[in-house]
Amino acid sequence: MSDKLYITIDGKKQEAKGEVLEQILKDQAEFEAEQSRIEAEQQAKANAKQSAMNKLKALGLTDNEIEGLMG
Repeated sequence: MSDKLYITIDGKKQEAKGEVLEQILKDQAEFEAEQSRIEAEQQAKANAKQSAMNKLKALGLTDNEIEGLMG
């Protein structure tokens, strides 16, 4: 496995070096951070929904009633 990173510019394969490599790595890190943020946000929403459903169930609502409320 190679530790070098190659990019294609105008159909020519070139090794990414210097500022180009730094920008690629920076963009990759930003993308991964954004993906992690999105996943955490989705998990938080799912957890909040499940918590609400559990509370409604504890109040005695049926699954059909909860489904009707939450859509």
